[in-house]
Amino acid sequence: MFAGCIGQGADNKTATEATRTIVDMAGNRVTIPKNIERVAIFGGPIGQVPYILGVENKLCAVSKGHKTSALLAAMDPRIMTLPAPRTVNGVINIEELLASNPQFVIAGDVDGEIVAKNTKIPVVQFFAKSDGNFAQTKAEVLFLGEIFERPKEAKKFCDYLDNTLKFINSRLADLPENERVVLFNGFDSNHLVTYGTGSYMEERINTAGCINAASKVSTAGKKEGIHAGLDQISMEQLISWNPDIIVIDYGKPEDLYNDPKWAKISAIKNKKVYRLPSAVFIWNRPSAESAVLHPLWMAKIAHPDRFKDVDIRAEIKRFYREIFEYTLSEEQVDKILAGEYASAVGGLSGGYSGGQQSGQK
Repeated sequence: MFAGCIGQGADNKTATEATRTIVDMAGNRVTIPKNIERVAIFGGPIGQVPYILGVENKLCAVSKGHKTSALLAAMDPRIMTLPAPRTVNGVINIEELLASNPQFVIAGDVDGEIVAKNTKIPVVQFFAKSDGNFAQTKAEVLFLGEIFERPKEAKKFCDYLDNTLKFINSRLADLPENERVVLFNGFDSNHLVTYGTGSYMEERINTAGCINAASKVSTAGKKEGIHAGLDQISMEQLISWNPDIIVIDYGKPEDLYNDPKWAKISAIKNKKVYRLPSAVFIWNRPSAESAVLHPLWMAKIAHPDRFKDVDIRAEIKRFYREIFEYTLSEEQVDKILAGEYASAVGGLSGGYSGGQQSGQK
């Protein structure tokens, strides 16, 4: 991953000792300081990785979405004092970025191109195409762990994720195919935006011993006004799929129970509609936090008998304590499970409208 210092000659000995040249996740060679003190990080879910690594004190600029996270503000009040020159993907206030004086910027392809075009600030890119699956999530955490020279902290997260997935798999290894319940993620205010085949969300759904109701929907490529990997479906399609479980990220389950349009669906008849949790970031985006907790939450809902000894509240608290080194209060856990930390504005909720998205984090 790291190319090491490039030869610069005797006249540049001091510069060579003060910098290192890396290869970022887009394959670019980038020279960054050896002593990292001020970094801007642009994106949504990836913004939590500095907290996993314990280097949040090195952030000098963030995305607006990070400052809308009430839980993140509780964990790190300093974030509210930081400038947020990046609002959404592709929208950056260059003057505000320059004023924050970063040594380099960590960003995706769209944001990174804007910074490179308009400034001389080095840009370190994470994956241009955000598949968001377990493997990519681990790769990004490990990459930033190398950038910030925190490989042990990065590996600790990856081991935690691997162990969680192994635990879920062990409980579901002998699950008959006919016991894999059909789950539908109904996002946005109309609950008809969803992830289709091949998405990271489908990987999570399958891991939890469920079948993605939208498995036949292709959500590849870019779509106007919607995040990559998502698509708008019709009520007729949903009724034909007849999911056993529905997960929503807006409103309350009662909203669907009381709406006659939804009455024919099994999940409505059996009162199996659940509000998606949210914490530092909402769990319907490809963050490190949700990669661990979301499949476990779904598995317990879908197969309660196989996970009856799992206390999801305790698991959430343990993850935060061991990975973020933060002790959640009971009230904070209540808010996480009720989805109360989700924000309908800014980058925190995933924002399904507002222009094309390229799968950026």
